[in-house]
Amino acid sequence: MDGETYLNPASEDAIHLIVDGAAEIAENYDVDGIQFDDYFYPPYLDSSEDGDFDQKDYEAYAGQTDSPLSLDDFRRNNVNKMVKAVYEAVHQAKPDILFGISPQGNLDNNAALYADVETWCAEEGYIDYICPQLYYSIDNPSLGYEDSLNDWLKLKRHDQLKLYAGVPAYKAGTDADEGTWLDNSDILKTELEIAREKGADGFMLYSFDSLHSEEGKKEIENVMRYLSTSPTQ
Repeated sequence: MDGETYLNPASEDAIHLIVDGAAEIAENYDVDGIQFDDYFYPPYLDSSEDGDFDQKDYEAYAGQTDSPLSLDDFRRNNVNKMVKAVYEAVHQAKPDILFGISPQGNLDNNAALYADVETWCAEEGYIDYICPQLYYSIDNPSLGYEDSLNDWLKLKRHDQLKLYAGVPAYKAGTDADEGTWLDNSDILKTELEIAREKGADGFMLYSFDSLHSEEGKKEIENVMRYLSTSPTQ
């Protein structure tokens, strides 16, 4: 599609490939966890010319089922089935390894990808943690960091699930979010403070390269100073 290659979530072969790959990493490499990014179904599939790419799979499924799911529910179920299978395979390989997902920070956008974040958070057996990509400045006019974090904290979560705030170190010192990252040099530190104050279980800075960028140097220095004088999280 559009010069890109997608693994069809409706394909059992595709699911097995992903599950086996995650299990192989867990079994053979010294990793603490495995994390998926926000790629599931292509975004806005039904409004594009590629909207029928899983039509044959859906028709085959519906033809064998007395009360078939709707196409939307069919797609969500395909993704959920894959996520649950990866969770089980990873924990079977090494029980101490964590499996988490980093979905889009705008909670509403996940529906277009058939990423059923509500189920993953509310029911055990899907993920150990959720780390939404809250890649916004505090004053981003489209969607602010704190507003997005609040949306995620309102979601129902089972007792074992951890919620980590994904924080955009790669935007520090740049003109992203309509230039609001240039307003001052303690935005990242403030976002970490907000995550702690709001009750998030921790945070993740994205990306590693940005920790050494010249543009974000002041921001990272403030973050490191903050972390060195406050409880580790």
